[in-house]
Amino acid sequence: MAGGLISASGAVVFRGTPNDREVLVVHRPAYDDWSLPKGKVSSDEYLAVAAVREVAEETGYRVRLFQHLSPTRYQVAGRPKIVHWWLAEALDEAPGDLDGEADVVEWWPVQRAIAQLSYHDDATTILQTMRARPRPPVLVVRHAKAMNRKQWQGDDADRRLTERGRRQAKALVPLFEAFGVGELASSTSTRCMRTLAPYAEHAGLEVRAIHAISEEAAEADPNGVVYAMAQLRSVARDSARPLVICGHRPVLPAMFDFLGVAPGRVLKPAEVVLIYPGEQGPADKPHHILPKL
Repeated sequence: MAGGLISASGAVVFRGTPNDREVLVVHRPAYDDWSLPKGKVSSDEYLAVAAVREVAEETGYRVRLFQHLSPTRYQVAGRPKIVHWWLAEALDEAPGDLDGEADVVEWWPVQRAIAQLSYHDDATTILQTMRARPRPPVLVVRHAKAMNRKQWQGDDADRRLTERGRRQAKALVPLFEAFGVGELASSTSTRCMRTLAPYAEHAGLEVRAIHAISEEAAEADPNGVVYAMAQLRSVARDSARPLVICGHRPVLPAMFDFLGVAPGRVLKPAEVVLIYPGEQGPADKPHHILPKL
């Protein structure tokens, strides 16, 4: 739409220790500027997936994401533009091929990047990362769209995903991959297990089937949810890669409560919430990722 919002996504990609951190920057010959890697988001693309793709295309580095940072807003040729930023780390020691938009890719010390990047907004974004400690999130997802209860003849636990739900489950694969998800847990109900099945197959992972967080078990024994979440929190703490937990609308409030967050609203099918549990105090404010389908 003419004059509509331009949506972009990018990342502050770091390497090194907190006391010796470097940031990935690019030089774009078309603008003769030094900036952080970013680019436009496709209409059917998650912001997180766009950030990973754009970094790979502009720098040649594969990355995984951590925290969502504050976006920046400005005008481009009279149109509003918003850039969504993520904190990320490089997975490669050396870059691959570039898409041609950038002709030079360099690692700069944080202070140099703040002082010498071409845009003040980029420097402001980097300043956020100086206060942020990269932490793998816990991703909580409500199962994808399932068949209507009234139209289902069998046991509710066996209720399957609709065609739309299956598309949603497949769309979650690149999203989970953007965060480097390495652990999967789910209610034993079919609709939850099949929500995670495409990523499990893609990543070669097993899904931990947890009966205690199914609707039926949670209604019969609410304390079982607390016990199960305590076990899963231990899994998240012991893993260097993020954990995904798939649950049901009636059970999610208890799951969120255990994790120390208030989601703020009822989740839609296939909606994902990023949670960063605090080591000492309460968790950070959760970040919602709405389904694309």
